[in-house]
Amino acid sequence: MPASKQKTSINLVIKPEEQLNLSSQFLNWALTYGRYIIIIIQIVVLSVFFMRFKFDRDRTDLRETVSQKKALIESITEMENEIRKVQKKLADIKLITTEQDIYLRLINFLEDNTPVETTFSLLSFSSDKVSFVAVAQDLKTFNYLLKRIQDEKLFTDIALEDLKRRADGKVEFRVMTKLVTKSYE
Repeated sequence: MPASKQKTSINLVIKPEEQLNLSSQFLNWALTYGRYIIIIIQIVVLSVFFMRFKFDRDRTDLRETVSQKKALIESITEMENEIRKVQKKLADIKLITTEQDIYLRLINFLEDNTPVETTFSLLSFSSDKVSFVAVAQDLKTFNYLLKRIQDEKLFTDIALEDLKRRADGKVEFRVMTKLVTKSYE
């Protein structure tokens, strides 16, 4: 035989694991179970990678939604400010008309409840106070007017500041009182 040709033997029968050394056992384990582990890790990495794209898209959508809502709120803010201004003007108008109405009703009350023999020489209004100076024919008409003012409960804190009899027999008096504005509303 010419130079020694060696035959290569291929054995397709697997040796039992007890006969394999440690490195062969590790290689055998890595080739069988290791590839499953690598595939699972790659699936996890790819799913995390795609989830990152999804989260980025969700964040972008949320930013757009927030900016749209912010613009909407800013546009509504201008309208709300206008509404508040109109409401304040309406409240001011109501206050003014109520105050005007209070004085008108007060004058009507005095006109209806003042005896014919009594005349007013001074009638003044200031916010919630009323002051008047009047001359009555006698104490009976003065008493009637004072009783009507007290009974109607349109006034509080009624104070008779001055009372004097004039030389002609008439009674001159000054009354200071507060208005009850709630009764007019």
